[in-house]
Amino acid sequence: MEAIIYVKPECKNNIKQVEMLRSKNHTVTVRNIFEEDWTKEKLRSFFQNLPLEKWHNPYAPRVKSGEINPKDWDEEQVLAEMIQDNYLIRRPLLRVETRQDCGFDSALALELMASAEVDEVLVCHQAGKVCD
Repeated sequence: MEAIIYVKPECKNNIKQVEMLRSKNHTVTVRNIFEEDWTKEKLRSFFQNLPLEKWHNPYAPRVKSGEINPKDWDEEQVLAEMIQDNYLIRRPLLRVETRQDCGFDSALALELMASAEVDEVLVCHQAGKVCD
């Protein structure tokens, strides 16, 4: 199966996630989440199966520092902020044919992984800190 995965290229877990997908014999196209021309409509389509509070990356620098609290935002504000600050986009984003989802614990990712253990690549730990 062909999968498109949007990642932060230097994220060790995103790299492992790509390798895991390839190990299941999927053809994987890797895209840099920071180089996409995001629109509200394009981003929204990846979060259709998630409640609003799970759309953003809780480890984004501005969230971790306390500068912002996306949990207080509505859908329009979350999408607008993610377009302005791509670190706020929860990763990875996955597309397979007409299906799209977000997160490596999503139904689509778990289906692609055919029940392989994915817990080790859900949260990125780098030098003792959760990475953004």
